[in-house]
Amino acid sequence: MVSAIYNYADILVRRAEIGEVEAVRAIIREAYAGVKRKLSREPGALREGLDKIARHIQMGNVYVAIVGNEIVGTMRVVLHGGVGTISRVAVRKAYRGRRIGTALVEYAENLLNHMGAKCIEIEVYGVIEEQRDFYNRLGYKETGRLVREGEEIVVMQKDLCEEEIVEEEPL
Repeated sequence: MVSAIYNYADILVRRAEIGEVEAVRAIIREAYAGVKRKLSREPGALREGLDKIARHIQMGNVYVAIVGNEIVGTMRVVLHGGVGTISRVAVRKAYRGRRIGTALVEYAENLLNHMGAKCIEIEVYGVIEEQRDFYNRLGYKETGRLVREGEEIVVMQKDLCEEEIVEEEPL
């Protein structure tokens, strides 16, 4: 069976509503199940309860991707000073490969750019090559590595500042 390819017109990205907390948690649990198998510990995303997810929804940090009437993806977006952070990007397994993750990240980039972010930072697990490859394709570059709770974390960034065009003085 060939899966349909969705264009951005088919994907609605918006802030999550408090009544969607269980749907957001279910998407994160499904998406991070494969990550969990590759790590020595349970990922932080899976340790979050409904109360913490609900608080982030109330703060306006959680976004959802909707196809038709179904919530199929989620992410968290936060701005700290001039640095935007995108985290908890998750897409239901049945909807992967349809550019939904890309739509979420590009929505976050546009949002953070309009909020005044100078760069965007994303942290991924070092052992999850698919995550690094996904963000590389979207223009993110590795800027460092650290160890958190025994797991290697790869820090990736994307600069939002456009290069200034410097006009040369006429001779």
